[in-house]
Amino acid sequence: MTAYPVALHHAQTSIHADDGSGFRHFVRHAFQAPILTAEEEMDLATRFKRDNDLNAAHQLVHAYLRLVLKIAREYGNYHLNLPDLVQEGTVGLMHAVKKFDPTLGNRLSSYAVWWIRASIHEFILNSWRMVKIATTQLKRQLFFKLRQAKDSSLPLNWEEAEELARKFGTDPATILEMDGRMSGSDTSLNQTILEEDGEIIDLIPDRRPNQEHQFIAHEQQGRLHAMLRQGLNQLNPRERMIITERFLSERQQTLETLSNTLSISRERVRQIEKRALEKLKAFMESLPDGRELALEAV
Repeated sequence: MTAYPVALHHAQTSIHADDGSGFRHFVRHAFQAPILTAEEEMDLATRFKRDNDLNAAHQLVHAYLRLVLKIAREYGNYHLNLPDLVQEGTVGLMHAVKKFDPTLGNRLSSYAVWWIRASIHEFILNSWRMVKIATTQLKRQLFFKLRQAKDSSLPLNWEEAEELARKFGTDPATILEMDGRMSGSDTSLNQTILEEDGEIIDLIPDRRPNQEHQFIAHEQQGRLHAMLRQGLNQLNPRERMIITERFLSERQQTLETLSNTLSISRERVRQIEKRALEKLKAFMESLPDGRELALEAV
């Protein structure tokens, strides 16, 4: 299948020749292709599927280029260049030839229609707005259905939306949302604000965390952790173990658990914990800015 990207490149080059002659040549080439009988199509598809005969694949693509042209012309009201639509449709046709299974008894034309339309639809949706206009399968379908169903370019009212919602099996709000997206045009964030010295982007609040505040908080946390490590070193081993297990471990232990571990009463664990916390507090307050840092961390 390595020849397929090469074939696609040739197709793109011929369709988009600078002087426009490329597309005219492509159209003439498409209508000069012979129409295949069912037997000829079966033979070519079998050769390609069984033997990876790229020449057979080329003949199949060539034979159905007129189908791509026919379908592409149906989308003329989307105000996109016909050569672009044909190019995308040809990509879909090539995918159809690649995946076509001749043993299922269907004609390639019936199978290829879906791939050609899907490729053109994807191109239209990506080209219609800089921001994606349809983000779900339902909205993708509604985009094309609404384009066909609307009588004018005016926005829909609620009654019209209800009628179309019943027709398409959805709700009026979704219809109105898609209609609004289709009716609105893209606006540059760098567009100048009338009678003001600035651009639209200047009105959008920056909700990212303040980097200066983040840096200060990070520095304070580092100093607080260093003080805490020093404070723990002021405790005896049992006090340090209780404070660590009660407050600093990922799985904090209960007084009951530590009572069993140390073989002392639950009340005795609580007393040691209280005394150790008092020692830590006194140590922190004895350091420069220690009290302020501890209060900010709470």
